[in-house]
Amino acid sequence: MTPTRYAPAFMAAAALLAAVLATALQHDACETAQQAFSECVPYVVGEEPSVTPNCCRGLGDISDMGDTAAQRGALCACILSEVKAAGGGRMAPGRVAGLAASCKVPIGFIPTKPDFNCSTLLI
Repeated sequence: MTPTRYAPAFMAAAALLAAVLATALQHDACETAQQAFSECVPYVVGEEPSVTPNCCRGLGDISDMGDTAAQRGALCACILSEVKAAGGGRMAPGRVAGLAASCKVPIGFIPTKPDFNCSTLLI
């Protein structure tokens, strides 16, 4: 048996491992983004009168995670699901749209309404 005989199987196993690791990293990033944005949900759904320092810290953490269009789209979808779950689908679009300015955090991939299409960020 020659080593090259096993090369295709090795390459397939390596590709599968890479895909599993990428999925795990995306899942971890999603959980991290949801946890960070959970500090903003009370404000976003109208339960708090103002943005809290914890919300702004979380927003800054999320901003640092969105290096590529694919990451920003995925993070947007994760945050949207967090708002829908925690806030019962209620969102005050003006509050969400103003988060970046209120917190002085440059971020452009936060969903601003319950039916926001995060895939538009991939363009």
